[in-house]
Amino acid sequence: MAAILPHLAVLEDNTEIERAFDVCTGNLNGLGEGEICPSPAAVLADAHAGLLGMLFVREAVEQSLVGRSFVAQAGNAKGQLKNLVYLVLDGEVGPGPAWNPAAAPTSTQYELLSWTSKMNAPSWSIPAGASQIGGSCPGAAAGQSVVPEVARTGGVTSRGGGAVGLVNFALKRPADHPVDLAKAICARCYATGGQYSTGHVQFAQALRYYWAKQAVELGTFVDTMVYAVDNADYQLEAYDIKKKGKVVARIPAERGRRRFFRIHDSGDFFSEEYLMQWCQVADRLKDITFWAPSRIWATSWGIEAVNRLNSGRENLIIRPSAYEIDDSPPVDLGPGWAAGTTVLAATNNEGMGPKLEQYVEALERKGAAPRTGKDPRYDWDCRAYAADDDGHTCRNAVAPPASLGGPGGAGCRACWTVPSKIVNYSLH
Repeated sequence: MAAILPHLAVLEDNTEIERAFDVCTGNLNGLGEGEICPSPAAVLADAHAGLLGMLFVREAVEQSLVGRSFVAQAGNAKGQLKNLVYLVLDGEVGPGPAWNPAAAPTSTQYELLSWTSKMNAPSWSIPAGASQIGGSCPGAAAGQSVVPEVARTGGVTSRGGGAVGLVNFALKRPADHPVDLAKAICARCYATGGQYSTGHVQFAQALRYYWAKQAVELGTFVDTMVYAVDNADYQLEAYDIKKKGKVVARIPAERGRRRFFRIHDSGDFFSEEYLMQWCQVADRLKDITFWAPSRIWATSWGIEAVNRLNSGRENLIIRPSAYEIDDSPPVDLGPGWAAGTTVLAATNNEGMGPKLEQYVEALERKGAAPRTGKDPRYDWDCRAYAADDDGHTCRNAVAPPASLGGPGGAGCRACWTVPSKIVNYSLH
């Protein structure tokens, strides 16, 4: 079986232009000798090239799957591991695109779910990006340069020929203030670059997406996903991370042995019906807390759909994601939405306020002088990457204190458990 593990965005996956731009805008420290600050146009060109490369791989993968058949089943092709759900093809997946081949061309199956090491939780992963480029993120259209201009500015044409909903971004800013593509988070999305853009990951994501759309239409999505999510291995007990036989990090047990699931470590809610069926999954698994970041608020239908379908549900946390780096998230979207998330330059914000900064510094034992201000764009800064390099996970990170509705100490699940507070992910 091909092990399809989702890639996590880390510094080493930034391009040289992205890195230099982040340094020059205050996100990182230290340009190398001879480096100069790139222009926003250079950053945009670099992101555009990356998206085009991903798009070429995606199209090649999709073409290679045309006419293939597959089945979703409990257990692998050999009838083993019945607790897991697999998508089993009618034959080998094949080599994939010659310039970006599949890692396991003889594989005939992929697991339905993924595992995200940073979050220490099982997850669901489908193609990221706007629907016009084969992705499942209708709200990304305004922020990706490879999308035709008519769709980026409010058109309804899509790659498949169907309407995906007017981009509603103008509702959140003046009409004369278009999206800054050089700063658009969707333009630099980790889920359209790095290992996510490789042939073997695109194979798995494309197959999951084909299955999801068919299963939603046929009415089999909920039962299958309930079985898969309920039977996933949440690795609730403590375990060690080893490299070359040596323990390099210790992952603590999940606090309270609670189960947390991430919807869309890549991708988004691609239709109202699909969103509704995830709500039904959450209703049948009330002891599991689901978290889904989303930009469907930037479509003509997303805000109302989440309010209508998710209002009053406590175990499905849908957070509206900011559209640009250093931008504030949408606020007051309605009862179906939790507070949003931001992506801010680490040195361009004023911190969480002196008391919170002191609390964090004490638990992380850094001893640095706390910032004295309070950034109005967020309430809590994700601390996962402040943990050990080999163990930067939610379960090793400092959690929000009781004053923010968190449990305090180590073992952060703020994205799932503190829905009333805005969470920031500083650029790293």
